[in-house]
Amino acid sequence: MHGGGPTRGRWRTAGVLAALALVLTAPLPAAARQEPATPVTVPAPTDWTPGPGHYRHTRATRRVADGPEERRVAGPLADDLRAAGHGTVPAVRGGARTGDIVIDVRPDRASLNTEGYELRSGARLSVTAATETGAFCGTRTVLQLLGRP
Repeated sequence: MHGGGPTRGRWRTAGVLAALALVLTAPLPAAARQEPATPVTVPAPTDWTPGPGHYRHTRATRRVADGPEERRVAGPLADDLRAAGHGTVPAVRGGARTGDIVIDVRPDRASLNTEGYELRSGARLSVTAATETGAFCGTRTVLQLLGRP
């Protein structure tokens, strides 16, 4: 999923988020299945690729943040998840498991630009960005997609 963005340029997000929209839907026969709609977020995605699998936020969800930049992004995310009714989500380093939210700042992903991020959904939810700012922007999208429980 890629997001359109502020006047400084486009937010870039890519990934597989179809499962977030499908968590509450009942299984359908193969003939009745259709491609999921692009998620509604602000900014709107500029690139969206649906895929198999799903992410489920549970009481066991943790924020995985290894480095100092990731931990600075993970702090506000915890407060915002709590305020949105998703409970206390502890921060850990390394060893992501099913249901975790992983924050990863990777300067080698320069193609994502300053505010861009990649968001992938599956057994875990991963926000990858080239900068701390991009990772923070990605967590704003995560909050929108998770909504209220």
